[in-house]
Amino acid sequence: MNKKLTKWIVLALIMVVTLVTLAGCGKTAEDKKTDALEGLAVYTQDEDMTDYTKCTEMEGVEFYYPAGYVSVGKTTQPMYMDPEILGASVNLVSSEFSSAFTFEGYIDASILGVKNQMSVEGDIQKEYINLNGQKAAKLTYTATNEGQKMTLTQVVIVKGDKAYILTLGSLVQDAEKFAPKAEKMVKSFK
Repeated sequence: MNKKLTKWIVLALIMVVTLVTLAGCGKTAEDKKTDALEGLAVYTQDEDMTDYTKCTEMEGVEFYYPAGYVSVGKTTQPMYMDPEILGASVNLVSSEFSSAFTFEGYIDASILGVKNQMSVEGDIQKEYINLNGQKAAKLTYTATNEGQKMTLTQVVIVKGDKAYILTLGSLVQDAEKFAPKAEKMVKSFK
């Protein structure tokens, strides 16, 4: 390919990227946020958080967990175990969020990572939700870990240059018993 044709192709690509980028610039940040949340299932924190404790160990986010849970994590990676349901737990981690990714691209890459690290049964269910006024992704799947079959839910939100992942899990046989607590914790994540 000659140099002149290559320059024209590169110029055309730059113009297309610029037009796509500018197409969204006519809207305010609030308009974009509203558009991003339109049509998503709404999850809001329950008003009654009696018998729940607020986890604020990780700067920038918070969630509530049952007051009787036992802390087994680090300050930088809080993790709590349910003393009544063997193996049921909740933990919070963060990772860098590159502006090279869209939120959806980050979620798709995360799903591939989970599938490469764990023995996942079937598909990972992905749902985008309105979580306390912010777009979030909720991933639900069953995986085998150390011979134990677990039901896992991960909720991902992005704030600034960080992605925060709240992971809730229980043994499959305890999933129904754990579900009400898990749902309340998910709804409190912000």
